[in-house]
Amino acid sequence: MSGLTTIKLSSEDLKKEQERQRKRGKLIFNLLKKGKVKVELYNSEPHLNPDITFQYQIHNAHVKSFVDYTNGDVECLITCFYEDVDIFNEDGSEIIEKLSYLLVRQIEDEIEKKFDKFNIELQFMKQSNKDSKNSVVMEEVNEDQKLINKVRVVYKAHKNGSYKFKYGKLKDHIRLVKWTLPSKFSVKIRHYDQEDQDRFGKENYLILILNSKTIKYITPDGEDVTSGEKMVIGSRITEIFKGHGITLYWSEVRRDEPFLNRHIGVLPDDEYTHIDISPK
Repeated sequence: MSGLTTIKLSSEDLKKEQERQRKRGKLIFNLLKKGKVKVELYNSEPHLNPDITFQYQIHNAHVKSFVDYTNGDVECLITCFYEDVDIFNEDGSEIIEKLSYLLVRQIEDEIEKKFDKFNIELQFMKQSNKDSKNSVVMEEVNEDQKLINKVRVVYKAHKNGSYKFKYGKLKDHIRLVKWTLPSKFSVKIRHYDQEDQDRFGKENYLILILNSKTIKYITPDGEDVTSGEKMVIGSRITEIFKGHGITLYWSEVRRDEPFLNRHIGVLPDDEYTHIDISPK
């Protein structure tokens, strides 16, 4: 038959090889069932793609071996259900928000690559009929919610960052300033009318509202950050979010605003979604 290879091993040797591959698969699974993977958040400017690291743990899987009749080799296959896989933040803490399907798919790809290095195929199966208590995959959501979730993920990736200032005639004096963005922020989705859709080539754009007074700055020498340095860092942060298709608006604190609105820097508005990523 075309495309098939004659199996050279005897029936007895074939069984031994299949058993050997199963044992090898179980050994590799035990080594790789817990670990870390790094994924990228893609955007329009490749040099701005941040890396995000996640921990994972596969609690249960089925290991089997089979004969590939196209080349006569005995292969190993490991399958597991989605509900048997837990995904955590890099530090091992629980993820309190649902991840997008695309991001989970990227995490799966990186886990699969680990097994590929040992010539073992890892397959994630669709969830079984029982409800998954550990699922971190978000349920089907509307387009606006998907965009808000995108902002949430990008924001987490850039909540902490740093900028190197170069001073002196030779620009040889470097001053490192680190920043931490607030855990509370606001997002607004502005929908274009048909004319603007045709003009800009998209249906809407994302607006992120941040209060410039709520950013924390840290310097190794403990000295205060100048207003000029804050402006440069603000411009850098704006550029980063712009690379992800997110327009960043800076706001100021107003004394007549309620406490919550002072913290997130916006006036009450039903069109805004207020987000809090503080650890629970």
